[in-house]
Amino acid sequence: MNYRIAAVSFLNAVPLVEWFRVSECTPVQLSLALPSRLPALLSTGQADAALLPVIEIFRGQAAGLLGATGIACRGSVDSVKLFHRGPLSDVQRIFVDRGSRTSVALLKVVLAETVGLTIPFEIVEPMLGSHLKEHEGILVIGDRCLAFDYRYRQEGEAGNSIALDLGQAWLDLTGLPFVFAAWAAAPGLPRRLGMTGVGELTDLMTTSREYGLAHIEEIAAREAAAGRLGHGGESTPAALLYYFCRSLRFRLGADELAGMNRFQELCIAHGLALAGPAPVVL
Repeated sequence: MNYRIAAVSFLNAVPLVEWFRVSECTPVQLSLALPSRLPALLSTGQADAALLPVIEIFRGQAAGLLGATGIACRGSVDSVKLFHRGPLSDVQRIFVDRGSRTSVALLKVVLAETVGLTIPFEIVEPMLGSHLKEHEGILVIGDRCLAFDYRYRQEGEAGNSIALDLGQAWLDLTGLPFVFAAWAAAPGLPRRLGMTGVGELTDLMTTSREYGLAHIEEIAAREAAAGRLGHGGESTPAALLYYFCRSLRFRLGADELAGMNRFQELCIAHGLALAGPAPVVL
C-alpha cells in the first residue's frame, strides 16, 4: 500500500523524513509545507498523515497519534523564540510568524501564566532586517529563528533586545518537556485503512526516525555544508549536531506525552482549544 504524508519544511524535521527521501523501496510519497498548511492537507484528503502541530491535534484535526514520534524539547529549543524590547510584562504589541500554530498558542499560554499578559497578535512574515521598537516583540520559529538569533548577537543588539526561548519558558513553567508536532493520522484514516494499515504506517514512521537518528552526524554535516544554521545560528556540523541531539527530541516518551497533555489543559483553560479527550496513540 502506498501512503501520502506531509511534514514541516524546517530543518528540525529532516531526521524524521531522511529515510523517505533516500530509500528506493519506501511506499511513501512525501510533501513539505509550513506548519500552518498541514491541517488543510489532512482535511482535504491530500495526505494520509502529517507531522501535525499539536494545537491542531487538540482541535480535532487528526484521528490520533501514529506511534511515539514527533518534534519536542526539554528546555531550550533554539528555534522558537520571542524577541522583545523592554520587560516582558511591558510588551504592548507582538508580531507572530505566519507559519506558526503551536508556537503561537504556546506563547499565549506562557504570557498569560507568567506575567498575566493577554494582547492581540499580528501575523507577519518576519524580515531579518527589521528592528523592534520599545515594548514590541516578534515570535520567530524554525530556520528563520536561528538566523534572527545570529543577527541579534552579531549586531550587538542583545543588550537592547531579549530573546525568550519558549522551550525553556515552558520547562520553567511546568517542569515538563514540550511537544511541538507529532505524526498524526488524517480523520477517517483508521476506518479507511483498518488498524493493520495504521500499524504499517506507524512502523514506517518509526523506521524513518531511527534511520535519521542513526545517520544524524552525516545529516548534520550535509546540512551545514548547504548553509543551514544550527545552535547559536552557526553553520557548522557541530552546531547542527547540537541542535539535533541537544535542542530537540524526536522520541515521545511518557514525559513528552505528559507535557502534551498539560499543554492541552492550559490551551483549554485559555480558550485556545475546546474541551476534549487527550490525544490517543493509535
